[in-house]
Amino acid sequence: MNGITETVVRTLLGLIFLLIFTKVFGKKQLGELTYFNYATSIAFGNIVGEMIIHYREVPISNGLVAVLIWSFALLAIEFLVKRSPKSKLALEGEPCIVIKKGMIMQQALDKLNLGLDDLCMLLRNQEIFSITEVDYAIFEPNGQLSIKKKKTPDAAPSHFLPSELIVDGIVMQGNLREYGLTEEWIQKKLQNAGISSCKSVFFAQLQEDGTLYIAQKNNEKPLII
Repeated sequence: MNGITETVVRTLLGLIFLLIFTKVFGKKQLGELTYFNYATSIAFGNIVGEMIIHYREVPISNGLVAVLIWSFALLAIEFLVKRSPKSKLALEGEPCIVIKKGMIMQQALDKLNLGLDDLCMLLRNQEIFSITEVDYAIFEPNGQLSIKKKKTPDAAPSHFLPSELIVDGIVMQGNLREYGLTEEWIQKKLQNAGISSCKSVFFAQLQEDGTLYIAQKNNEKPLII
């Protein structure tokens, strides 16, 4: 078998394997994939790619064996996950509450290695621009955020688009400038609330009516000033 013919054969085989893999394992939408599902899909694609491209170094029989072993291993894992809830939690993770009764769960964010900017982005993806609208938020194993809004969110005339002013003790100078505010203004706001320094603030967000939502690093109840 010459090089071109072998490349064609390997490519067709790779396509068949990918179609079978998608049929068997690809029942979920992309947004529903857990990190484990995503990683295994990428790995399977790499195996098929290696078999197609490196035909001189990788005999086709070795490629077929690798694909079969990987497929059977994934089937075994899928079976184990369905039969054992503990295995499912170990491989796919479990939902984690990141906002509880309007409070940001700092330890949960640290555990998930999820930054405040990431949390705000996930909220904005669901058209929530103010954290005061949220009663509970749960970070799902697939990376999505499930949200329970407050029944009576704080309604006020819209003067500002909610924006982060302090993130983990650091003042967001760009956002201050965007709204014509200064660091002295925010320091005065904090002092009026009995907070001595920006460094003791975990998260501060400007609200639509010009007030500040403040979560301190000591996990006290959030303030709105």
